[in-house]
Amino acid sequence: MRKLKQLLAFTSASVLASFNTQASCVPANCNTLGYTKSASDCDGSDMIKCPFDTDKVWCMDVEPKTGMILYSDGTVSENVVSSKTAVGVVAYVEGSTRFAVALAENSSLKWSTPGYENLSCLKDCSSSSAQTDFNGAQNTSCIINYSSSNSYPAAEYCNNYRPVSSGTGSSGWYLPAAGELYVMSSSYEAINLGLQKLSKTKLQNAYYWSSSEYGNGAWVVRPSDGGMDGYPKSNISYRVRCVLAF
Repeated sequence: MRKLKQLLAFTSASVLASFNTQASCVPANCNTLGYTKSASDCDGSDMIKCPFDTDKVWCMDVEPKTGMILYSDGTVSENVVSSKTAVGVVAYVEGSTRFAVALAENSSLKWSTPGYENLSCLKDCSSSSAQTDFNGAQNTSCIINYSSSNSYPAAEYCNNYRPVSSGTGSSGWYLPAAGELYVMSSSYEAINLGLQKLSKTKLQNAYYWSSSEYGNGAWVVRPSDGGMDGYPKSNISYRVRCVLAF
């Protein structure tokens, strides 16, 4: 009912605007009347077509929800829009904090190599504080810019991840913090359903490296159930799935 009232209100306003525009001898057009979107922009939302050009439509902005597909133009939809380029699947939305998971992952990377050390720019997290660490972007920047003889394959993989050459997804990917992986457990099935719609590799019931540190080790998290553990950074390889704030 609320959507219908909003649509009726918009239609009435558009008709009035068209009348006023014509009365002042200025040709009416879709853009000035608010019909600035295409049908694909409004996937999953009620829409009204412009009376002068039915390819132009109006609809309410689609609010992101977990499991939705994120596209390179910054829009989201429940279903696959073949005319757009998908870059990720929405994994978390809480107020202004929201991020999407990549459509691909690396199944076997070490956190650091050949050795390991405690990075002074990272906060050492206990198990409880790791669950609330959402500083993946900051952590990744710290790791990438840290002066060391080691290399950091997991963080480097996400820092270099580029599914598209321009638009949303062309930069800004990072190795998620433990808390960001941990909260995926509440939307694990929705995320995997979104990935399945795109025929992409689903999140596995397995440990993934986080960018959260504890001394000479780092936290690994299972997005499937939120299970966490800490492991030495250079002794073992784990999966890596990058995320993007949008």
